[in-house]
Amino acid sequence: MAPSPSTQSITDLTTRFHKAKGDIPPLLIGASVTIVGENLYLFGGRHKASRQISSKLYVLSLETYFWKSVIPKNTPPTARYFHSADCYENHILLFGGMASDKSSPNGLCALGDIVLLNLQDENGDLAWEYPDTQSTTLPQPRYAHLSSISGSELMIMGGQDIENEYIPEVNVFDCKQKTWFNPIPIEPHYGAYRSAAVSIPTSSFASLNMPRIVDSANTSFASPFDENNAYNHSRQRNKTSTVHVYSSSNIDGPVRQFHALTVSTKGEFIDLTDRSNLLAGTALPPPLRFPVAFACGQYMVIAGSCITPTSSQYHIWALNFAAMAWTRLDAGPALSKGSWLRGALYKNSNRFYVFGHPDRSMGDDYKNRIVSFEYLVSIDTEAFGIYQPPTPSYDAEAQGLGLCILNDMTLADLTIITTDQQSVPVNSAILAQRWPSIRALLSPLLSPENPDPSVQTTHKLTFPDTHSVLVAFLQFIYTDQLLTAQQHQPHILSRLLLIADLFGIARLKELAVHALHQMLNMSTASVIYETAALSNSISLQIRALRVLINAKKMMQRKQQQQQ
Repeated sequence: MAPSPSTQSITDLTTRFHKAKGDIPPLLIGASVTIVGENLYLFGGRHKASRQISSKLYVLSLETYFWKSVIPKNTPPTARYFHSADCYENHILLFGGMASDKSSPNGLCALGDIVLLNLQDENGDLAWEYPDTQSTTLPQPRYAHLSSISGSELMIMGGQDIENEYIPEVNVFDCKQKTWFNPIPIEPHYGAYRSAAVSIPTSSFASLNMPRIVDSANTSFASPFDENNAYNHSRQRNKTSTVHVYSSSNIDGPVRQFHALTVSTKGEFIDLTDRSNLLAGTALPPPLRFPVAFACGQYMVIAGSCITPTSSQYHIWALNFAAMAWTRLDAGPALSKGSWLRGALYKNSNRFYVFGHPDRSMGDDYKNRIVSFEYLVSIDTEAFGIYQPPTPSYDAEAQGLGLCILNDMTLADLTIITTDQQSVPVNSAILAQRWPSIRALLSPLLSPENPDPSVQTTHKLTFPDTHSVLVAFLQFIYTDQLLTAQQHQPHILSRLLLIADLFGIARLKELAVHALHQMLNMSTASVIYETAALSNSISLQIRALRVLINAKKMMQRKQQQQQ
């Protein structure tokens, strides 16, 4: 039953509950979950009832929530659980885990092999592949380790051997050359029980901020992320890979660790930096068990189970790398009941999925390490300001050239008239390329049968807004970016978002929504809320509403204090 308007909360707008259909996987221990494109791939795991270890592959469509058991081509890999799975260039790389071994005392052994799942071979089929690794030093077999792809390197960190001893080393696999580098010894004990690893791409830092802001003369303004970008450019020149590891424990009170491990692309150790002192503030995540980590824009998303003697709940937190501040993604009552123990970030739709069952006991399932994949809860991360920012389509030089062309009257063959009766000459070919909905209207100008410039310049087009908005709009048309100071005025951005929605210009809408997210505060929230509502930008609208509600609460507290 849907909540009534009087009882509905923000979480009711950001959280959805789904029951999966199709070939639903059984209750599993230690299965891997990997999202690629619009599908989630689940492999392996151990059955709770029979204790049998699985080598089955299940695929879940994140559009229809339909599970399908699939059998890829070629021989399936050794059945395993508590292995790792990472995506690299249309392949999922499986490493390690535990498998059956009748000759061992406990009937188990640790694995140290690497297996590739080709998501689309030359025939468009799923296929298992076994790389011929050109290595003299293979990694030590292990399970419950950490893994992350950084650039073209798969980094395997820590884990345990079959005797449950921690393995104090990092192994780097070159995904292009199919080669293992020599092991790198480390002191920290990393394991899947309390740690998670993630690579933060340099592109995230390059695109998370407002783009390079210029004025009409193409003069650059300072970016608040210049220092980070300089650091990242240095990393690119030096050809290094960095993986961040977040760990938490509660042995002697809550302890949180944050390490940055950097290696060269030749697999040579460079640096292990302890950045735990940066994890400050009043709002911090509690110790999380079997955490997972993901990079999303300027955020590192951490999620896992918080198990205490009095309560059990799945937590989702995000660390803003720019401010080094934590935000909790509150899923509301959807995760307060039942067993929810596995999460994954779906970047294509800016949603975080948590798998479980509303009628099972989370405490019991956690003790038995059981995860149910029959139900899933999705949380809109963009409504919390956590989303994949738009990537630049052209470099700074090309954008600057676009502005120069806009100011070159000799290339114009069309005049646009604004609502305040001002005119701007433009080039119809460029206009048609970025504004598809009016391409048909401009077809006479684009025809090679009428090349006479004196005739073409007599054509006029009416624009449904003012001159200042048109100039900002044309700056986008000529650069495919929002990069001028004029474009980043709140009222101009709001009009650009409405125009993008009106004419179906997806790129402009994405850029405008991103820019409005960046400038959302108590003074701009009401305007942004109204604009988002009119342009069907639901996530931005919800986030603006949250700011308005918080602002109202702050005013009420101040009034109470004054009284």
